[in-house]
Amino acid sequence: MRKLVMCLTLLFGTTLPAFAALPPQYQRSAEFAAVLNVATEVLGIGNLIDAIETSEPDIYSVRSGACTLIVRIVDTPKKQEPGWAGPRQFEAVADPLTC
Repeated sequence: MRKLVMCLTLLFGTTLPAFAALPPQYQRSAEFAAVLNVATEVLGIGNLIDAIETSEPDIYSVRSGACTLIVRIVDTPKKQEPGWAGPRQFEAVADPLTC
């Protein structure tokens, strides 16, 4: 009985829920969605997005006709406790539109 209690304690007492970073394909998808939302907001109605390219890590170039919008992925201030792990906390920030 004692061995059973020790095994259960080891099994359940030392396991904690794990929160890990997103796999790369899902992280890129989350960044792409944030870039798309910001670009749509900045470009407004009537300006279609022709292309979105990543030129450097965390920098996306959005083209709409003769205009280009640079959108940067910026880490948001950490509000979690020390030792917290999980998906990257970020926001998309647009530079001024150049036409």
